[in-house]
Amino acid sequence: MNKNNWQKVQLGDVANVKLSNVDKKTNPNEKTVKLCNYTDVYNNTFIDAELLEKFMIATVNDDELKKFSLKKGQVAITKDSETPDDIGVSAYIAQNFQDVVLGYHLSLITPIEKEVDGQFLNYYFHTTQLQKYFEHNASGSGQRCTLSIDCINQVPLILPQLPIQKSIAQILSILDNKIALNNKINSKLIALTQIIYDYWFVQFDFPDEKKRPLYSCFFTLLINGRQVGEQYA
Repeated sequence: MNKNNWQKVQLGDVANVKLSNVDKKTNPNEKTVKLCNYTDVYNNTFIDAELLEKFMIATVNDDELKKFSLKKGQVAITKDSETPDDIGVSAYIAQNFQDVVLGYHLSLITPIEKEVDGQFLNYYFHTTQLQKYFEHNASGSGQRCTLSIDCINQVPLILPQLPIQKSIAQILSILDNKIALNNKINSKLIALTQIIYDYWFVQFDFPDEKKRPLYSCFFTLLINGRQVGEQYA
């Protein structure tokens, strides 16, 4: 990979940046939508349909709907927080949504498709280099840190050619998918372990040497013994 072909740019040169002002309120005569909130972005690397049912209900006007509707290829970042290390946290919009809007305290970044790949950009936001940039350039007073529109537009990027961006993003995405799958498997195994523990050590329904639940076998023996006793009564 020839790094001599990598181009130094600022984010505003290769993407459109908007700061969302959509709050959690519901107002009459506005359109009802699902709201992708701060925690949805902060806690997830990707925003996809699996998260849709977790989004809260809100309303937006026509201008907000046009500006902040989520579309595949976009990147959302946190722009406000109580601590500087919690800003600039990004999530990739992994698919097109119908009537889903980005909420307050977030910035919506729409890449220029011929310049930068959204998924590659999302991974770039997770680098130590950019996290330090956000921490050092955040403004605010007291316990509130924020990223201005200028600060986000001036994010320094070093970009390879678009096909290389897509290849890098694809490799990292495959790794992320494997990690996510392993986490799901681990979660199911933990849940299964808890169920087995409950059966064996709380309900005392652990299996005998023939893999039958011992507690059930006890009742079977008890019933059979009662029937035998009745025959000889």
